[in-house]
Amino acid sequence: MNRTSMSLAGGLVAALLLVSAPAAQAAVTAKDTPSENDIVKAFPALDGGTFSTEKYEAIGVPGPACGESSSQKAKSVVTTTGVSADGLAVVVGGVAELKSSAKPKAYIAGYKKYVKACATYTDATTGATVTMQLKKAPKLGEGALAIVGQTSFSGITTYSATVLIRDGKRLATLVAIDDAGVPTSSINKLAKAAAKKMK
Repeated sequence: MNRTSMSLAGGLVAALLLVSAPAAQAAVTAKDTPSENDIVKAFPALDGGTFSTEKYEAIGVPGPACGESSSQKAKSVVTTTGVSADGLAVVVGGVAELKSSAKPKAYIAGYKKYVKACATYTDATTGATVTMQLKKAPKLGEGALAIVGQTSFSGITTYSATVLIRDGKRLATLVAIDDAGVPTSSINKLAKAAAKKMK
């Protein structure tokens, strides 16, 4: 994926990625989130790619308008990010622990509402056309949400697939971005690995 197309994968995906300043002593650890091996098993194209694991203290949430994002404080967040060697694919797997079990439930409900309200919109900053839709989610945790999206600008189209899973106070976020369509089987395989580790 070139730099332009990666920047266009914003909108929902940017909001979904777990972001903010690093946390000091996170309750969630690397063992609770998908590993490099988990990502490569689900997305073989990332074998030999670049990986990093980071700790955060907030998660991204939808902003007041389509394409805008904000953040919500979390007790702890850990993410593993992989970028394929050719730069054509990016996969992020993260787990956050929130204040109460009601928070992940509300978070998923909020994203479901956001996707329905912003099924198609034009990004105010780039002028890109963004489309999103809900898909059948795998039966994982105490509830899950699956989303697919496309972002198009100047002949470049970037595809994304996302699965959110809640379990108690924890929320897993799996996001895959590519210049080609993201296979449902791949994102679901990663989601299953995340569901086992996030408890």
